[in-house]
Amino acid sequence: MSTRPIPPRPFVADDPGPWSGVLDYLQRRGNRTGRRRAEPPNGLMLMPPPRTALTLLGFDPRLGMAGAGPGRIVAASRESALMLRADDEGHVHGVSRMIRRTWSLPDLLLLGEERPEQDPARDLPGAVFLDDLADGDLPASAVVAPGGAVVAVPVFETARVYSLAILRTEDRALCRVIRWARCGAWAPDGQLLVIGGEWGLLALARVGDSPGA
Repeated sequence: MSTRPIPPRPFVADDPGPWSGVLDYLQRRGNRTGRRRAEPPNGLMLMPPPRTALTLLGFDPRLGMAGAGPGRIVAASRESALMLRADDEGHVHGVSRMIRRTWSLPDLLLLGEERPEQDPARDLPGAVFLDDLADGDLPASAVVAPGGAVVAVPVFETARVYSLAILRTEDRALCRVIRWARCGAWAPDGQLLVIGGEWGLLALARVGDSPGA
């Protein structure tokens, strides 16, 4: 068995627009690639806008947060996450079924894993239907960006399509929908948004704030 470290996941840097889907989800179609095999690049692909009663705002760079305007993928990881949170030390912490993980920012290098006796994903709040975000309180699963202008919410567009919705907080207008992403969290300065799902992680930086942009 090889003792070489697993290389970083390759990725496509382009941001196709406010309505997109996770490329890895369609590449695999339920088939998992072995951890020691070459990985195809992950990224985002262009998709139709969602059908919803919410206002389709699209990108609003004036909000100043990653995910609210055009961006660039700067890192990818193969480990899954169903919930994410970032700390002030430059780390992002994730919960998946029967495991907790920690990655570094912005490169998404895996720093450690814990396998507690109790499933840490057991009591995670679930997604809500997209149209239910029009009014009322935000659900427990919502993650507010630094400064509060934008929020990320795991949603169902239909009973079979889960997505991550990025909304302008003041009026619940949609800035972005990423299909097959299950969770998201911002770095403390708001310039990096990490999204995750069973397929792994992607780090999306604001244009002008990513390396080489």
